[in-house]
Amino acid sequence: MLLQDDGSYLFPCGISGLAAAWEPPLRPLESTGDWPVCQAALGRMWVGGGLQRPYPAPLASGPAAAAALPLSKSQGAVVVIRPGTRGFSTAEQDFLEGVAGHVSDCLLDLPGPRREATVPRMREVERGAFTLDLSLNEITCDGVFASQHGMAGAGRYPLTEVLAALPLGDLSRAETLLDELRDRPGTYEVVYQVSAFDGVRHLQARCSHLATDEVRGLLTGHVTDITRDIDRAAVREERLHRQQQRAEQMRALAAACAAATSTRQLAAAACDVLAVFGADAVVLAEATEGRVHVLTSHGQHEDHIAAINRMTLNARTPLTDVLHSQRPVFTPSHEELVAAYPHFATTTVRLDRHAWAALPIPVSDPTTQPAACLLSFVRPHAFAPEDQALLIAAAGLLGRALDRCRAWDLEHARAVQLQQGLLPATLPDVPGIDVAASYLPAASGAYAGGDWYDAFTAADGRLLLAIGDVEGHDTQAATQMGRLRAAMRAYAALTDNPAELLHHTNRLLTEDNDTDLDSARTATCCLMALDPPTGRISCTSAGHPRPVVHNPGLIPHELPVAPGLPLGILTDARYATTEHVLADGEQLLLHTDGLTDRRGVDPAHARDRLHHAVADTTHMTGPQALRYITDQCLADIRNSDDCALLLIRRHSIRP
Repeated sequence: MLLQDDGSYLFPCGISGLAAAWEPPLRPLESTGDWPVCQAALGRMWVGGGLQRPYPAPLASGPAAAAALPLSKSQGAVVVIRPGTRGFSTAEQDFLEGVAGHVSDCLLDLPGPRREATVPRMREVERGAFTLDLSLNEITCDGVFASQHGMAGAGRYPLTEVLAALPLGDLSRAETLLDELRDRPGTYEVVYQVSAFDGVRHLQARCSHLATDEVRGLLTGHVTDITRDIDRAAVREERLHRQQQRAEQMRALAAACAAATSTRQLAAAACDVLAVFGADAVVLAEATEGRVHVLTSHGQHEDHIAAINRMTLNARTPLTDVLHSQRPVFTPSHEELVAAYPHFATTTVRLDRHAWAALPIPVSDPTTQPAACLLSFVRPHAFAPEDQALLIAAAGLLGRALDRCRAWDLEHARAVQLQQGLLPATLPDVPGIDVAASYLPAASGAYAGGDWYDAFTAADGRLLLAIGDVEGHDTQAATQMGRLRAAMRAYAALTDNPAELLHHTNRLLTEDNDTDLDSARTATCCLMALDPPTGRISCTSAGHPRPVVHNPGLIPHELPVAPGLPLGILTDARYATTEHVLADGEQLLLHTDGLTDRRGVDPAHARDRLHHAVADTTHMTGPQALRYITDQCLADIRNSDDCALLLIRRHSIRP
């Protein structure tokens, strides 16, 4: 863990072999904190054991031997952890001190800013002497003073000639100060500016006014050019500002990495935080079976991702070089790219980015495939040493979160696969009726949801359409959803009346709930039977959002279906039926509440947004319409709930 330049924060910059529970916190630690690693960074070695921790590790359990060893020249500290009850022996402690010394030497060899030595330095300072007679408004000076004020040489000059060297805006203030000095004996100091051939110079004047009865208005003193000191102070202030800005960005990135659950969210978080440094696209990739495998990306064109993905590791590019060597590669411009990789000479004209930083991503498990990230910049970027240090530290934070996000991606893919397997593989092909369906998984969890849809033809030729939502977001919800869908199809062999179908399905779920209260679930459902030749619909609902009906040229509206009780509450619940005729050219949308019920969004506004989206889809195909509706309704919203949609359109049958 390395100290920030000003020594205020410790950043975790390199991790190897630690289980996730023992890793240091993503956020930077204040170096003045009480944690042993903070004390070690200030020069005090610490060795502990048992339940003592060198830094916050709330997920770590059980005893462990730990040591925090200072790095030389106030670089930071090395932390070593060995889970178990056996502490570090004296010989092991001596060995670890040697390791810390070796790490310090290696860090000194890395490119980066060097801290200046603290040994005091002397430098020669020229001082110009002067005597100012305010009664005559004349000044007598030596050659240094004259040179400082752009005058010919030592001698006597009118005061106005000295004042002429001041910037015009400072002249009035200078005259006011001189008037105050006429009758005020004492010793004074003032800093002022003069115009010079090489720009504005900063001068510091110290003078004494010793007024007596015989002599008044006579000042003597000297002037020193402090331009160099002012410039250095400005540089130090600017550096401190940049360091504070970088510390804020690292804290923001640490928080974003901690909040990200998927690799896609991780890439987006990195791109958003690092945009202040000019990065507008990021690719996270790993080496798999001799090729590049893109884990995710943000801000990159699809054709660029396609060119990178599955690229052989033998190809010479910044990204493949980093995956090979695990050393960062900084490419400030097209010229630098061609110099390092001549085969890019003919392709730079097609590149829309002008600088790149390819960085290794440290992972906690040494058996994991090597990973790297590629940051792209819209303009050439010089990559100053402090920029390189920040980007390398950023890659370390990405590595901390990558293992967790990859595990989430895998679990989420399995959950979506399970969900899709429980939904109908095909939709019925009915003359005069177009049916399209869509399922969108939640983005905030890796679990399967309970939203579902179904469409099938009953024995009497009518088209049965169902959509529902089982309570919860877990495997049990998905399993219960599949069971309800299968039960509804089985009950359809006994009756084609939608209200009776819901009654039977409700009885099944309620009896299950009464048998196992710990696993009790409720569900909402909207079920309708559509007669294709006439367009007549019989619709019933168990607490489900109402269908949206739209006739081209008219305003979409909700079908006034009586809501009814959700399934699984009362065994003898009864459901009313609403009749509607779907006109030729009319469309009807069934959806779950994941499309409109959003935290922080007014329900009425969400429904209006849905109605406007439906109205815009008249000339789109069914799948296009569903994509458009979900894009419009879920724009700028992180969908925390899954949602299902079923779109039905009726049209004339051409002979």
